Amino acid sequence: MTESAMLPLPDLLQSLLTLLEEAYPGPPDPGATWFIDNEPDAGILGTIKGVTAAEASVSMDGSGKPGTTIASNVEHLRWSLANVNNTLRGGEYSPDWRASWTVVEVDEAGWDRLRGELRREYEDLCEAIPRVQALDEVWLNGMLALIPHAAFHLGLVRQMIERVRAQK
Repeated sequence: MTESAMLPLPDLLQSLLTLLEEAYPGPPDPGATWFIDNEPDAGILGTIKGVTAAEASVSMDGSGKPGTTIASNVEHLRWSLANVNNTLRGGEYSPDWRASWTVVEVDEAGWDRLRGELRREYEDLCEAIPRVQALDEVWLNGMLALIPHAAFHLGLVRQMIERVRAQK
């Protein structure tokens, strides 16, 4: 790639923000999406908005294990964003992914708090990304991985919502 064909860092960071916005709150223009439905609130935050705490706490396989509830998947996403935000503030990266699966059940207050914390971590990340002055391969890979990670859990959570509501 020639020097003139290189993508400037601000453009790369803006692309990252655009895709994170689509994954979390949903696309600003639902008529133009990259990987999710062409609907308002199609991202993770919009998808979980109407989910009750009781629905979020239903174990898909009846085991009650982490990863089997909507709440545990939302906590996993919150934890991953908090982990990235911590590193952007100069903290250590935590490779202990088991720590991200601590929530299984929530009451209404806990569910509201968890959804709010997920939104705050997403917003904190979006505020931090434009301040990045330089990046290395590890940082870039980690940031880019947030997008398919969010897309995977969005699809999983949507399927879980359908299953929970079909059981009623």
